[in-house]
Amino acid sequence: MSDAGYRRLSERVVYENPWLRFEAHEMIHPNGTPGVHGVVVTPRASAVVLLDGEDVLLARQSRFALDAIVLEVIKGGRHAGEDGLACAQREAREEAGVVAVRWRSLGRAYEIPSIVQEPVELYLGVGLSPAALPPEEVERIEVVRIRFDDALAACIDGRIDDAVTALALLRARSVLQEASRRFRCAGFC
Repeated sequence: MSDAGYRRLSERVVYENPWLRFEAHEMIHPNGTPGVHGVVVTPRASAVVLLDGEDVLLARQSRFALDAIVLEVIKGGRHAGEDGLACAQREAREEAGVVAVRWRSLGRAYEIPSIVQEPVELYLGVGLSPAALPPEEVERIEVVRIRFDDALAACIDGRIDDAVTALALLRARSVLQEASRRFRCAGFC
């Protein structure tokens, strides 16, 4: 039995490709009811809030499941043997064409915890300079520069509706507010 109270009886792979695997699990719910639950297994991923002064760099790109163009933080899946920070750094170069001088972890986010197994590691990257890598063959990304405060407002009013983006920006704001408070109070508070 798991820590959450589920009892897994069996699993089978329903579908698999290089980017995900869909598993069907026969299980017993914590309340004793039997069932079958679907789980999406993806490679671990990273997302990064890239700050350039008062601006944040976002990616505007097509997303198949929504059949829509989405505005989101830079993010992508890890390569074999790559840790979260290395993935964020590579994605910054591939998708936004930049490197950052300073990096800070913003924790992790779960996209859909009821069905998606792996979290997305969140990072803040500041002190940007150009350093492009070729994008992945299937990607067509437009880098959008927007004032950080405007991006937060867009999350609130629904112009940005990607959950990982909203959480990453919110956590970045918290880090920036704390850094600002420390700077203002250094020796004077």
